[in-house]
Amino acid sequence: MLVGGAYLVWRERHDLAVAVDQLSLGRFVLSGVLAVVGTVLIERTWWALLAGLLDGGGGTRPTRRSAEAMFYVTQLGKYLPGSVWPVVAQMEFGRRWGLPRSIMLAANMLLLAVVTASGIVAGAVLLPWTSPDGLTRYWWLLVLLVPLAAVLHPRVVPWALDRLLVRLGREPVGAVLTGAGLARALAWSLATWVVLGLHLAVLLAAYDALDPATTLASVGAIGLAWAAGLAFIPAPAGAGVREAVLVATFAPFVGTAAALTLALASRVLLLVADVLLAALGALLRR
Repeated sequence: MLVGGAYLVWRERHDLAVAVDQLSLGRFVLSGVLAVVGTVLIERTWWALLAGLLDGGGGTRPTRRSAEAMFYVTQLGKYLPGSVWPVVAQMEFGRRWGLPRSIMLAANMLLLAVVTASGIVAGAVLLPWTSPDGLTRYWWLLVLLVPLAAVLHPRVVPWALDRLLVRLGREPVGAVLTGAGLARALAWSLATWVVLGLHLAVLLAAYDALDPATTLASVGAIGLAWAAGLAFIPAPAGAGVREAVLVATFAPFVGTAAALTLALASRVLLLVADVLLAALGALLRR
């Protein structure tokens, strides 16, 4: 992926240079602020799921500040190949709080399920109607809506995880996600796609391509891009996969070179947001 991405950037280097000139510093700052807010909303989604599990009989809640600090610091692990390192780190933090590792594992599996499902839902609801030839290109997303609704039932993921843990000879989670916890998590995750969609729309406006249709397409595109990146586990933080979805979505609006610039700028800003919040989390823990 690194070699392929480097080749793509090199091949489009002249067009990219022209496209980058159209992105101002003020636009980067505003888009960066939205990237930070969107990352915070992902933490809120995780906290709603963890709290819902603990309210359903999983144990006693950690303090809010401690949970925030832990989440932001451990999220840097997603930049290592394999995508499991944030989960491993959070399981160790949970043990320090007196929580079973299985509860932290369940919260993370639920986070992956909710973020992936809500991202696909955002793409399915918005992209077929806002992109050129959208219904022809994205009709398969509509087919996924029914099974996704079943997966998002609050008992499905904990039940499936319990069955897997029993087969592996491990202690099952033994907790049920409350309906209120799932509802809050879904609300936070959908708010995440709105904010991160605006983060893309601010960059898109540099090419005079911003209107209601492209704004809605930005929301659907970022949701689908994150879902695809999470589904491809070997890629660190969905590298390459997320950008491919964004380029495919925005190329009909602004051209391939500008779409690639948007995707790379978004990647850099979201990386900076993760680093800043991790630094803040480390300070909070101290």
